[in-house]
Amino acid sequence: MKKIALITAICLFVFSVFSCSKKKDTTPVTNSDSNWKFGAYTYNRGASSQTSSSAFNVMVVTTTDGADKGAYSGSALIFTWNPLGAGKYTITTSTLVLNSPGTKLINVQCQIGTAVNTGSTRYDSGSTTATADVTVDASGKYHVTITQPVVLTKTLTTGTGVQGAADTYPLTVNNGY
Repeated sequence: MKKIALITAICLFVFSVFSCSKKKDTTPVTNSDSNWKFGAYTYNRGASSQTSSSAFNVMVVTTTDGADKGAYSGSALIFTWNPLGAGKYTITTSTLVLNSPGTKLINVQCQIGTAVNTGSTRYDSGSTTATADVTVDASGKYHVTITQPVVLTKTLTTGTGVQGAADTYPLTVNNGY
């Protein structure tokens, strides 16, 4: 239980640092070649940040969409994976990613409601057979694509959360970077 709390704390810390940082690797969007569909809503990439270590890679992708989705407005994706280069990664829990070095595993989280002040809700991948395609572009940036929907489960609410949000939602990602 302590390990799960530690992993959750690390993910929240990484999300808050990346979402508030003004690092040079934060790139504004000039087109909508990167987006994700979470439940009924499609979010366009606004900015992202990536960090790599010998233990794991983390990428946070946020949207700059306005408040056009009501309580669901604003979203962020958090990917954590073992640093094994490009290829197909099995989507799973953060615990398995962090405890399975040398295995192509990736954890996917989606926070919704980040553009409103009523609260947000985080969803997390569990152990699945679903996969994500990880590629590396010419400048060394990672890109993640999930073509077959993976079901994410509600794990954390901030404030009052997104009112009426379901316990699970399907997620697909088109060129998240």
